[in-house]
Amino acid sequence: MAIKFCVFDVGQVCYPYSLDPLNHLMRKMSLKKGNFDTKGGVKSFNYNPFMKGEIDFSQFCKDLCSHCEADYAKDFDALINEAMHKGVGDFYPETLAIISELQLKGIEVCLLSNALPNLFDTAQGLVTDDKIFVSYKLSLLKPDVEIYRKVLKSLKAKPEEVIFIDDKLKNVEAAKSIGINGIVFDKDKIADDVRMFVNC
Repeated sequence: MAIKFCVFDVGQVCYPYSLDPLNHLMRKMSLKKGNFDTKGGVKSFNYNPFMKGEIDFSQFCKDLCSHCEADYAKDFDALINEAMHKGVGDFYPETLAIISELQLKGIEVCLLSNALPNLFDTAQGLVTDDKIFVSYKLSLLKPDVEIYRKVLKSLKAKPEEVIFIDDKLKNVEAAKSIGINGIVFDKDKIADDVRMFVNC
């Protein structure tokens, strides 16, 4: 069956993303830097409630400060948001190129991300907003197979009509378990990998 949709993850697939700027900020704000370092900094924080839309950004910032043993103040929200945006790199040229090829072929390009809600703006413009699927709106996180089923339902697509591309094997394997074509992202091979399914 012909491919009609290609669904891309965002962070580490459309662009590189790093928590280092956020880690640097929170370590600076931490009152107990030894504890911060021992725990692994912001990388040991549980982002799931925020990614699933269960808490808003202010609560996320409060919880992050608590985890990092930093005194929370309202003006930290803007600093945290700025640091998180600094972690976003430029779009991978390889990803942009294959997206353009797919669109020229008439294949609809979509995004599916366990997104941090405040970073939604970083993917806008890449595809139309109605083709951006994010965990905090779906109240689900990859690799839960239900998130893929919701996307298929929204697209009115059969699994075999869809390619899903993600940098995490477990997310790709979950999509493949319900019949979606899957690719583990490698920017140096992404064009060839996609062309195995689509004659661009």
